[in-house]
Amino acid sequence: MPRRLAVTGIYEASILRYEDRALGAEEVLVRTEIASGKHGTTFGMFDNRAYAGMRFDAEQHLFVADERPPDERLPSAAQPWTSGTSGLGTVKAVGAKVTSVKPGERVFGPMDIRETNICQQHELWHLGALDPLAALCIEPAYVAIHCVRESNLRYGDRVAVIGLGALGLLAVSIARASGAESIIAVDPLPSRRALAETYGADHTLDPSKDDTASAIRGLTAGMGVDIAIELSGVYAGLSAAIASARVGGLICSAGFYQGKAQNLFLGREWHHNRLTMIVPHGCGWGHEPRDYPYWDRQRALSTIVSMMRQGRLNADGLVNRVYALGEATEVYRDILAQPDAIIKFAVDLTRE
Repeated sequence: MPRRLAVTGIYEASILRYEDRALGAEEVLVRTEIASGKHGTTFGMFDNRAYAGMRFDAEQHLFVADERPPDERLPSAAQPWTSGTSGLGTVKAVGAKVTSVKPGERVFGPMDIRETNICQQHELWHLGALDPLAALCIEPAYVAIHCVRESNLRYGDRVAVIGLGALGLLAVSIARASGAESIIAVDPLPSRRALAETYGADHTLDPSKDDTASAIRGLTAGMGVDIAIELSGVYAGLSAAIASARVGGLICSAGFYQGKAQNLFLGREWHHNRLTMIVPHGCGWGHEPRDYPYWDRQRALSTIVSMMRQGRLNADGLVNRVYALGEATEVYRDILAQPDAIIKFAVDLTRE
């Protein structure tokens, strides 16, 4: 039986066995070579303070009381969570109506961290000459592209990106490709600031040492940025984004915040500078992009792949730790112990 890396507890992962079901007519069975997961959102789900006894009712788009016992709301060996978001491998079998790929071809797309993945044919792309590790970044790029697009970033805008995990770093890359005049990247971890510079950030700030808002205003002749993209997922980052935007500026709030808001003084810059805030597509669920139907999930993913192939979306070095399957059970503990060492992880399913 094939194996998968599953989330089986708070900051715990285990290798579990599973069986593949029969393929649907438009489905593809992929023998996975390497796959990647996320940890920022996952850690927020471990924390669970955003939900705090509530669940999201997708029909009402409203949080309502969660009647499940508390132990059923978190991962366990009996109710494991998936750990992966993107993967690549070789096509093993195809459904009766699959025309886009054939057995033996190398493909990538949304996948779990498991030795075989059943995928929809329309969400698979031929690997071609793409760097396999860069191809694994299709999922975080999906959020980052909507951060930039739905912020209506225009040629010559000044942009701050606060929080340089995978999403924030890709937002820097996409903002640079979109024509930002200057990009200020903010994160306390030095390895992430260094990578942001290679992706096109003009300035980097350490919020543990710098007064972020004052420094950003100093770098923008006192005006502040046109757009502040907040991806740290902590309220201090959102507060800094609010204080860093110009009069009439825009805050793109994409962080997955936990618990009650703290130290957000909405009677200060938020009120006096008449700011606009959006939450971009890719955050939450049950909704389409703001410019749907002209942009939908398929177009966004295909655009990301196209821009990667053209060399216009830089994701080099984003996946900076690759585990063998046998050692990957320690990934979440490793990230807790050494947060500066792992930006985005992957698991090589061909190695023990």
